[in-house]
Amino acid sequence: EDVRQLQIFLNKKGFIIATQGVGSPNKESTYFGNATRAALIKYQEANATLILKPAGLTKGTGFFGAGTRGVVNNSK
Repeated sequence: EDVRQLQIFLNKKGFIIATQGVGSPNKESTYFGNATRAALIKYQEANATLILKPAGLTKGTGFFGAGTRGVVNNSK
């Protein structure tokens, strides 16, 4: 369910998981695959100052760790 909620969030914020089928808006799933990871990386990089820089990173990782979770939870 956590993955589905993440996919809903990413889709709503414009970091689309898929344009049709599984993972697309209103068809989010509980599967964390390559498409979810790619969308999460784009989100992380778009919010680099809040997510990546504090962790000493310059590129998104696709890992939904504490830093990314904190930003997501404060963005809802």
